[in-house]
Amino acid sequence: MIAGTTLLLIGLLLVVCLVFRGAALKSGAIRQTAQGRLLRVKNASLLLVGLMVICLPMSAYEFVGFLKGWNRLGSDEILKVVLLQHVYTAAEMPAEVFWLWVVKQALAWAAGLMLLRLFWLYRQGILFTEKNITCIRFQGYWLIIDNFIDLELQHSIRASSVSLNPLMLGLLVIFVAWIMDEGRKIQEEQELTV
Repeated sequence: MIAGTTLLLIGLLLVVCLVFRGAALKSGAIRQTAQGRLLRVKNASLLLVGLMVICLPMSAYEFVGFLKGWNRLGSDEILKVVLLQHVYTAAEMPAEVFWLWVVKQALAWAAGLMLLRLFWLYRQGILFTEKNITCIRFQGYWLIIDNFIDLELQHSIRASSVSLNPLMLGLLVIFVAWIMDEGRKIQEEQELTV
């Protein structure tokens, strides 16, 4: 059910973005200038900040609800977790799997907060700073660590459905953050020499 809610929110976000972009282009509010581009980044970031502000409390409810044995919102079903094709309630989950899942959830929440911070910086018009690069780099590290937790969960559950794609994606994100940081340093050096 949470996947359906997430897809609904993403679809709503895309519709709002398309409507906003069409209305802004018709009114002539956004021009192909640096100021217009910055305005588009700020407005799109505001939408993503709004989405994160909705999703983070929902994920906190799901986490606490699972631990407490609450019902899923709008349903009589008790909250359950699916890990590598195994369905668990809080009472049924083995201790080793439980603690790995808790660490995985905590890291996912930290990654969500860092993503919120990144979009908030973009909303403020802060695009290429060390703070932004730190937020992006954190996402790469999170993907890598999350993949290793999944591998450990696979070993604990004796399942075999983990992919190494998130590991490769995490390395790619860290590489992109490194290139952005090098570009930022080059720009700072050029500004000092001019």
